Amino acid sequence: MEIKWIGHNSFLIKNSFGKKILLDPMQIYPYIQKYDLSPDIITFSHSHNNEIINYYIDSNCKIINSALKYQDNHFRIEGFTSFRDNYEGFKRGENIIYIIEIDGFKLCHLGSLGHILDDDLISNLLDIDVLFIPVGGHFCLDGHSASKLASEIKPKYIVPMSFKTSSEYFYLDGPLKFLTSYKNIISYNSNIIYSQDLDFFNKQTVILLRQNNKEPLI
Repeated sequence: MEIKWIGHNSFLIKNSFGKKILLDPMQIYPYIQKYDLSPDIITFSHSHNNEIINYYIDSNCKIINSALKYQDNHFRIEGFTSFRDNYEGFKRGENIIYIIEIDGFKLCHLGSLGHILDDDLISNLLDIDVLFIPVGGHFCLDGHSASKLASEIKPKYIVPMSFKTSSEYFYLDGPLKFLTSYKNIISYNSNIIYSQDLDFFNKQTVILLRQNNKEPLI
């Protein structure tokens, strides 16, 4: 399995058969020409712009944008309704959390989650191998809230997303507030994770990816 961070909340995940699922492509418009996306499935955590979607889809691409269950020969996906704020969606609307089973691994993408989850929903998010969690605050969880939630979900690996880098997303915080809660941090000089490089025995190890190996991690 290959996990590629495209930017912001978006990841392109490829399984051992070359089938690809694209997560949350709403804000990756500048990268369309940079990557050969051609996904088989696209998931959206909240409402989207159809004109932007047209850059990614073809007649065989499956769009998932609701809290449903979907399964084919390569992926099993289940969505859960949550919110993008602390006011049950009154300010920013609903958010969909996705659990994706691929190549025997269980991934969880929290989208643009903006609140701490209740125990009932957390009970559906256990036994996660890789958790993608927003940490930049302002329009999603901040670093402290994100670390608290991650400690309750207890995934094997945590990949922070939706945070300020040296060149983008100045309206968000950097990852430092989140990282200070963890001892086990792996800093990558790339934006790609390969499952064969991970042992999946350690609990709550943070993997910090970067888009550009010349920019600082924090």
